[in-house]
Amino acid sequence: MNRTDRLTGLILSLHGGKRTAADLAARFEVSRRTILRDVAALSEVGVPIVALPGPGGGFALAEGYRLPPLHFSAAEATALLLALRALGDTAGSPFGDAPQTAGEKLRAALRPEVLAAADGQLRTLDVARSGPDPDAAVVVAVRAAIGDGAWLRIGYRSLRRSGERTILPRRLVAQDGRWYCHAVCLDAGEGRSYRVDRIEAAAPIPAPPGADAAIAAAAAPRRAYDHPDHPEILVRLTYQAAQLAEAFVRPGPAPTAVGDGAWELRLRCPPAELAYYAREVHALGAAAEAIAPPEFRALVAARARATVERYGGREDW
Repeated sequence: MNRTDRLTGLILSLHGGKRTAADLAARFEVSRRTILRDVAALSEVGVPIVALPGPGGGFALAEGYRLPPLHFSAAEATALLLALRALGDTAGSPFGDAPQTAGEKLRAALRPEVLAAADGQLRTLDVARSGPDPDAAVVVAVRAAIGDGAWLRIGYRSLRRSGERTILPRRLVAQDGRWYCHAVCLDAGEGRSYRVDRIEAAAPIPAPPGADAAIAAAAAPRRAYDHPDHPEILVRLTYQAAQLAEAFVRPGPAPTAVGDGAWELRLRCPPAELAYYAREVHALGAAAEAIAPPEFRALVAARARATVERYGGREDW
């Protein structure tokens, strides 16, 4: 960081409240003496920095001092507007209409030439979003529960079934173009993630019986996903299947090439996850072959047999 950027950062840091020379030195990775010289330089050009002596003292901006409006470059404006766009529209964003109104305010504050340049760049940029937007009322309920530390009773559509869950929402996370709610699940007694667009309804409830035990269980240390005691999956893949496999490995290594057109996927996972990987490998058809462990191979084979039985009686083959 050059000195000009450091001086700007120093003003922004002090704008957030009192800071000691040691804090500022650590923040900008320079010596305390350098910070003192920077403070002196800012004072000489008219920035009203006040030295507060004694224990708990430090530096602060004079009361009532405000920074002038910031001037964004076209690249900075583009980054901010694109980030706001990525949060989604009013219905699909956990922030309601805040991204839209923030974008309008930012546009109004930009110099015309900067806004024109940013809009030109934005025409060639986008943030991919997938799936339907979450229900706005659900998003409001989840955000309120996170803020209040409250439990929710939700209606949820998983890949296997629709039903009700009792959850304590902790975080909202954007991933792969969708919003997910990380929560403590009372029914499972552990932490779970839920796609917000699959939550059909959400209603706050009092802390249910067993709430403390579920929270404690979710917070307890758990074996790593790739713990050496977990079964190791081995799958042989074609090139195309190897590319598709990268989408469902969670988490774990990507497939590796082992020969001409031959790829291999090796990963460890909790035993409860074997059924998930069996479903994904079976979906790849003849492009993938489950090799190990035996129980995993049996799960894939069971799915294959079910498919054959479904179509085996057809006379039009």
